[in-house]
Amino acid sequence: MSAEMAQDGAPHPAEPTWRLPPQVRRVLLLVPPLLLAGLEAVHPQPQMNVQALMDASTWFAIFHVIQLALIGLVAVSVLLLADSFGRATAWATRVGIGMFLVFFSAYDTLAGIGTGLAMRSARDLSAAQQEGVFLVVKDWPGLAWPFALSIVGTAGWVIAVGALALAARRQGAPRREWSVLGLGAVFLLGGHPFPWGTLAFGCFFVAALFHEMKAGRGGAAR
Repeated sequence: MSAEMAQDGAPHPAEPTWRLPPQVRRVLLLVPPLLLAGLEAVHPQPQMNVQALMDASTWFAIFHVIQLALIGLVAVSVLLLADSFGRATAWATRVGIGMFLVFFSAYDTLAGIGTGLAMRSARDLSAAQQEGVFLVVKDWPGLAWPFALSIVGTAGWVIAVGALALAARRQGAPRREWSVLGLGAVFLLGGHPFPWGTLAFGCFFVAALFHEMKAGRGGAAR
């Protein structure tokens, strides 16, 4: 959907195509990124040894189950904000969000939930067997082959949110809105645990909040 032209010749977003009750839309737009930003602040980061991973294993698995659900909801938040700029059906949004959902979720399941459950199960094994399980999973959250899933998923976030920041700038959104949105795209390159994940999803929340505040004053097409 292309932008229409305002009377002064400046582009502005077309009418959104997602017809949701305003309260529902606002909840879906603002709450998921805020919750995910807060969740990343308590991301488990245990020392990489057998005992530390076993001690943190239950919370490690539970944390990533919660994160997995919020990833899906944050994808909806991105689509809603993109729709307000007429960009929900743009190729960058579709491809980017698709990559983020599929590959980041796959990484989260394997490196997060899988590692936690494996080390939790290892509690009932002998010390030698515990060490064997540890040697298998210890690199999954880091620079091992599953990390490629995280790279592709993160690239999807950068594509979708970065393109949205550019669209917001071209359509005359305030500098604070598109610049914070752009920062949200870039920060996730540092990884999703605190501080970078909190900054990435927190910036998206702030940009969406700026957009809603402007819309509430009649400054944006709804």
